[in-house]
Amino acid sequence: MQRREFFEAGIAAGAGFILGQVRAAESQPAPAAAANDAIHVALVGAGVQGRALLNAAVAIPGVRIRAVCDIWRYARRAAVNILEAHKQQAADYADYREMLAKEKDLQAAIIATPDFLHAEHTNACLQAGLHVYCEKAMATTLDAARSMVRTMRQSGRLLQIGYQRRSNPRYRHVRENLLEKAKLTGRLTHVGGRWFHPVRDDAGWPKKFAMRDDELKRYGYASMHELRNWRFFKRLGGGPFFDFGAHQADVAGWFLGAAPKSVVAVGGVDYYRDHQWADNVTAIVEYGTPGGTVRAVFEVQTTTSGGGESSVEHFMGADGSIRISENPKWTKVFREAHAADWDPWVRAGYLAARDEPATKPATSEEVHVRETGIVVPYDLPVVLDKPLHQPHLENFFDAVRGKAKLHCPADEAFRTEVVVHKVNEALAKGQALAIAPEEFGV
Repeated sequence: MQRREFFEAGIAAGAGFILGQVRAAESQPAPAAAANDAIHVALVGAGVQGRALLNAAVAIPGVRIRAVCDIWRYARRAAVNILEAHKQQAADYADYREMLAKEKDLQAAIIATPDFLHAEHTNACLQAGLHVYCEKAMATTLDAARSMVRTMRQSGRLLQIGYQRRSNPRYRHVRENLLEKAKLTGRLTHVGGRWFHPVRDDAGWPKKFAMRDDELKRYGYASMHELRNWRFFKRLGGGPFFDFGAHQADVAGWFLGAAPKSVVAVGGVDYYRDHQWADNVTAIVEYGTPGGTVRAVFEVQTTTSGGGESSVEHFMGADGSIRISENPKWTKVFREAHAADWDPWVRAGYLAARDEPATKPATSEEVHVRETGIVVPYDLPVVLDKPLHQPHLENFFDAVRGKAKLHCPADEAFRTEVVVHKVNEALAKGQALAIAPEEFGV
């Protein structure tokens, strides 16, 4: 069976870089950007995800992309063309070490290379004096992820990890206002997270732009197929949960303000027989919170769109629940029938009432034998009218200017990194795993 292009929307750089690391002594630290100066930025990794970040970055005033680096010329030129359309000029490089040696006025770098190269490229840029925005997940091993946190601290530079929901004003409204201030859900007991994709073909490439086999091997790839589909290979990426379920796990830990204490996972290579990572994963993660245990069920499916509601997080409590997504149409807030009236929160601007006819709550007998009780739906009054990654990049560049604190610094993101690695470990071992507090240490 021919499969439609698989994960194309999420395929990141599609390119790796020459292995090695720039030593701090080989480059002078870049000057910090003054509050009103243009920030000169390098894009390292110009695949689909890199270009998505590029399109968001060029919309931010005062950001200038001065260099593009990717081993695949086709990807480099695509990024340069985007910049030219925005009247920005950038030099392009195949070797990130050459770029760091020649580009002396860079202040920051955006890293969107394959996962197995994140630590190398991030550490090199930090050591060269650049502030770094690195796509999630951090690295394919926890030791490599720890090295990124340590290099951030040693260099004194900023390192933002690309969990962009942390800068989405709708997610921040839910966390700060609905959960922390209004406490609309009451005692939280469960979290649900899902990320569904329909069946797709593996990513292809224009044959006339294919790299030579000897070039690919020098950069760590056996073929163009590996280069374009690195996410499916265990030595190059972390698999679907690592790529997609990580977002749900990050939101859960962020909203709950708690680290998980155990994880169990099931899944398998059930459909894509030529992929090394499981194409579906269901994980149960237990969190210990001041209010009690909260259990989260995270699902990643890559063979169904699930009716279109493909990416949501659902926080469920005794008095209400909040279903939130980057797609506003899947976001709703629900009040349990027994809970106190929420009209004061509507008047305060925390919620938007829906114009729906009143419904009668189900009796206790109906709840047990026929259907669940009636819940009252509300909308969020907060709108995001920018590309999804733009607020997170804006936060990063504001922090570079000294105007803000990072919403997702590497030491904070490392907590999520432990979770996604533990899910993969539990999946491989086929058993529940405890997570000790010391495992979150750097």
